[in-house]
Amino acid sequence: MAGYIEDRWLNKKKDPRTGRRGKTARYGKGKRCKVAGIPGVRDRSFETLEDAKAWLRRSATDKERGDFVDPRDGSVTLADYIATHWAPGRSGAPKTRQNQERRARLHIVPHLGQVPLTNITATDLRAYTAKLEATVASVDSRRGILSELSSILEAAVDDKRLARNPMRSKSVRWPKASQQRRVAWPLETALRVRDVISPRYRIAVVLGLGCGLRQGEVFGLSPEGIDYARGVVHVRRQVQSIGGKLYFALPKRS
Repeated sequence: MAGYIEDRWLNKKKDPRTGRRGKTARYGKGKRCKVAGIPGVRDRSFETLEDAKAWLRRSATDKERGDFVDPRDGSVTLADYIATHWAPGRSGAPKTRQNQERRARLHIVPHLGQVPLTNITATDLRAYTAKLEATVASVDSRRGILSELSSILEAAVDDKRLARNPMRSKSVRWPKASQQRRVAWPLETALRVRDVISPRYRIAVVLGLGCGLRQGEVFGLSPEGIDYARGVVHVRRQVQSIGGKLYFALPKRS
């Protein structure tokens, strides 16, 4: 790994008469040593030559292992990283992006947003998971929030702002997925619900209970999607609410 150390307080060349390096105009001002000349890494200043040499040695070792990260790249706060680098590059379906934005805005930024990326530790994340447990009732919701945070930090690793994702620490324990088994309604209950609901919406009960369609798929079904001759229902779209407006979208796993 390339790089050199510059002494800002003394001239590079020695005085031919005295054999000594003369003082520069910056002598005694600011940090004395600057590490420069590393491709793709901003120059960094240190108080002493020993500190500069030690950092350059560590950086060279990390570079060989593929772990080198410029510490100042991780000084950006989590909130700024999300707004400037993560959010603009999000991809996926509009509903997915909306859910990602909501988790970050409501559950991640308020608690960890002002912490610099490199300062986020396993201790912080253990405290954060405990706070989620106390404030977010649904296990699935908590797992979704932690998954979003882990994805954000993983992106920071890819961007060379973090050496590793602290969400992968062994001591950071995610809530276990719910193992509760759902019990289907007895036929009598299903028929009773079908018969008492408004006739306009009765078909929703039949499609949901009888065909296993999701709510959005029920709302998105059209008469052309029903093959009466073969007794087949073709699920070709669903209705999603995005930003308070309803849109047609492809069904899941399409």
